[in-house]
Amino acid sequence: MRICGTASQRKNLPDPMTQDTPVTSIVDRLDDAVSDTPLTARMLLDGLGTAALVPALIVPALLLVSPLSAIPLFSSFCGLAIIVIAAQGAVGRSQPWLPRFLQDRSLPAERTRTAIGVLRRMTAWLDRVSRRRLSFLVRTPLNNLLYLVCAVAAAFIPFLELVPMSSTTIGMGILLISVGILTRDGIFALLGLGVLGLASLLPWFVVTRVAMIAS
Repeated sequence: MRICGTASQRKNLPDPMTQDTPVTSIVDRLDDAVSDTPLTARMLLDGLGTAALVPALIVPALLLVSPLSAIPLFSSFCGLAIIVIAAQGAVGRSQPWLPRFLQDRSLPAERTRTAIGVLRRMTAWLDRVSRRRLSFLVRTPLNNLLYLVCAVAAAFIPFLELVPMSSTTIGMGILLISVGILTRDGIFALLGLGVLGLASLLPWFVVTRVAMIAS
C-alpha cells in the first residue's frame, strides 16, 4: 500500500518541485490536513497528493526539528519513517510507501498547529536562500548515495532518544539534504552532510561531559 492510497484516491495537487516556494508548499499542505481530530501520518502525507518521494522524506525531517519532537518516542517513529522512505530513494523508487503501523501513528492536532507555525518561518527562509547550485551533487547517481546517508543516519535516532539535541540535529541534517535534492541545491546537501557529521559527535560529547562530572 502506498502512503497516500491508490492514484485514483490521491489529490491531484501540483508537484512542490514546480512551485516558487517548494518547501513552504509542503508545510501549507500539512496545514490544510490539520483538523480538530488527532492526525495520523496517513492523513498528513495524503496532503501531499501525488507528490513524489522527496517531499515525503521532508515531512518527518521537518517534524524532527519541530516542537513535536518533545513527544516521547515521536523521534523514533520519525526516524523509522525516514529509514523506509530514504531506502526507497536509494534504490531509485519514485513513489513512497510506508508500513501500516507508521501510517496510523497519530499526532495531537493542537500541538501540530503550533509546530506548523514554527516550521513555516523556517521553510520560508529555506525557500529564500535555496537555488540551483552544484546540481550534479543531487542528481542520479549521487542522490542515491544521499538517500542512503539519510537512511543510515536515521537508523541511529531510536538509539539516541535520551541524548539531548541528537534527534533534532540528525533531523536538521536530513532536512537540508532533502531540501537540496528538492531544489537542486548541492550546497544544501553539503551543509546537511556537515550537520550529520556534527550529530555523530554528540554522543561522544555527552559521554565525555558525564565522565568529567562523575570524576
